[in-house]
Amino acid sequence: MAEDDLTDEEQMAVAIDWYIAMWDEAIARGVAEESMGMIALSATTNKLIKVFGDEGAAALLQRTVDNVKNGQFDVEDEESEISN
Repeated sequence: MAEDDLTDEEQMAVAIDWYIAMWDEAIARGVAEESMGMIALSATTNKLIKVFGDEGAAALLQRTVDNVKNGQFDVEDEESEISN
């Protein structure tokens, strides 16, 4: 299935499912959640810069920081919608 065949919502759902599966597999293999968090943040930041440029990535990251401070992420429910 090509990327163009999926709606934005479907792309997000597939990406979230794969990301959670990857995270869970790494934890099952003995990687600490703290290490996963740091690796994920670093890798994501690098990819955001590649895709959106420095300013665009900084804006997205700032919006994420603001969302965290406003309690928009439910740490009890990893299946909750990810809002940015």
